[in-house]
Amino acid sequence: MAETEFGKVAEQRIKTWLDKPELGYDFNRIPDQMSGYYMVSRNICDFDCYKFPYFYHIESKATIHDRFEFSQLTDVQRIGLRDKSKIYGSYGLVIVLFVEYKRAFIINIKDITDDTPEANLTVKSININKIDKWTIPYWEIQTIPSRKQLLDYTGDLPDFEQPSDNKNIPTE
Repeated sequence: MAETEFGKVAEQRIKTWLDKPELGYDFNRIPDQMSGYYMVSRNICDFDCYKFPYFYHIESKATIHDRFEFSQLTDVQRIGLRDKSKIYGSYGLVIVLFVEYKRAFIINIKDITDDTPEANLTVKSININKIDKWTIPYWEIQTIPSRKQLLDYTGDLPDFEQPSDNKNIPTE
């Protein structure tokens, strides 16, 4: 399976995980709005999700490599997510799936960008093999181990008002 196909699977897993109104989530997929010669998306993220009292803007990324380069975020995504995260109770999140390791992590955009209008990257990449050396807070998404599919996520979105201590998301 190509990396772009894994990206679509990762998006579907996030939808399955969070599209649960019965648990208080208002979850929406944002259709791609393509523009320009290279057909670049103008969207800041793949999903919007509200769960009282927070609003989440979520961009999904997947990699088959050991390293994920944050430069894979477009300027529109990086700046848009960072600007949304300046609103009280609103979070710009990047969920990175390391396909070969079957592990996914939530990164808050504020932890990888500066506060300039360009939202320059302050962290260039993360390497799954050097997780103990990551200098940014992260939350690992709990998965359902008994399933044979790529990954099925479980648990709740974390409380980003609390420090992560680089820990897993609590399960339900």
